[in-house]
Amino acid sequence: MTADRKRVDTLVLGAGAAGLAAARDLSQAGLRVTVIEARPRIGGRILTRHDPGVPVPLELGAEFIHGEAPETFAVARAAGLGVLEIPDLHEIVASGRFMPMRDFFGAIDKMNRDLARRVAQRGKDFPVSEYLDSAHLPPLRRSMLKRFVEGFYAAHTERISAQSLAEEASNGGEEEIREDKQFRIANGNDALMQWLRDGLDPERTQVRLSTIAQLVSWKRGNVSVECIGGDGAPLEVLHARSAIITLPAALLKAGGGGGGGLRFAPAVPAKQRALAGLEVGHVFKIVLRFREAFWEPPDFLKQRRANGDSNTRGLNFLHATGGGVEIPTWWTSLPVRSPLLTGWVGGVVAETLLAEEPLSRLERSLVALSEVLAVPRRELEEQLDAWASHDWRADPFSRGAYSYIGVGGNGAPRALARPVEGTLFFAGESTNGEEIGTVAGALSSGRRAARELLRARR
Repeated sequence: MTADRKRVDTLVLGAGAAGLAAARDLSQAGLRVTVIEARPRIGGRILTRHDPGVPVPLELGAEFIHGEAPETFAVARAAGLGVLEIPDLHEIVASGRFMPMRDFFGAIDKMNRDLARRVAQRGKDFPVSEYLDSAHLPPLRRSMLKRFVEGFYAAHTERISAQSLAEEASNGGEEEIREDKQFRIANGNDALMQWLRDGLDPERTQVRLSTIAQLVSWKRGNVSVECIGGDGAPLEVLHARSAIITLPAALLKAGGGGGGGLRFAPAVPAKQRALAGLEVGHVFKIVLRFREAFWEPPDFLKQRRANGDSNTRGLNFLHATGGGVEIPTWWTSLPVRSPLLTGWVGGVVAETLLAEEPLSRLERSLVALSEVLAVPRRELEEQLDAWASHDWRADPFSRGAYSYIGVGGNGAPRALARPVEGTLFFAGESTNGEEIGTVAGALSSGRRAARELLRARR
């Protein structure tokens, strides 16, 4: 069979949220689509495990819906999935004492508004670290804001754009942060991905797993993709009239620099210029399963809360202050009660932890949790049943957790998303400046790329 006979309408590179959303829309519009996925599974940076020992899924990748993100909620409703609103219970931990963190997201909103004013006064971008170092902030507030930026954006404060955060206050982007709401998919985020895959028209769509795209050769109206299998053996060259690229920014950056990522022939310099404005964030996340939820009894909370409140709503988010606790943010599975605790840290500390061996990361996690909960480390180890983590930085098909905008890079997501000669289209969370780093951003970017492709065919 000739290459032209085997050519499909579109190749979609990546079977994460963006790729599956694009492929679903295109196949339902009547196009013949082949999805190429390097991993032996779908989902990309969504990685859900189901442990029969606990009533909630374990999310080793993306976990939360930040605010009432329309795209994610639309998929959840269509798929018949349960969505759980997470109680807004944030507490500061200092010296083994828990104190309510009132108006947590209000403090973030104030920082963003301050950044907007400073950007307007200067007329140019600058790193968020400059604000944190120069603003007249109480030490506790400064520490909390720094930890938030490092954790939420997986960012280095000296690299992340102040303007990118300022725009959240000035134009309504990331509205969900100010709305002070977070949610989880009760069935697990993998259920979102499975619904997208199940909606692919089986007569028009093929999903090729363990197929690693290495080179995209293209000219207007024609794309060829060279791939290898999971064992490194060459696979047949795939042909299409167009392609949607949904791979993480880290892989696109690596390809442009000869670092083993996806390459284009001819090269697309405009995309490398756009990628230069984006940074790749790293996080360390660990899920610990204990034999019982020892933090739930009223006496446990009463002993640790400064006001002696046992609060039957229980614990949700704990934020350690200062720099002494290596993993400062922990959360439970509320509103569902389970024996799970999740630890999280981003930025420089995450990179330091990821350089350690897995057992060393576990040990350091237990030490940090011991400090946060004021429970002897030995008791935690005795209670520990199992643990799970995934190193996204070392994962060859992600090379990082998610993207954020670097100083001077506020036009980068839009530039990266721009189609090339009606033939190459780009999607993924890194192409969505308003929802960068989120599943919602990935979903909406995939649908946007599908619309662009369909318009280009008219």
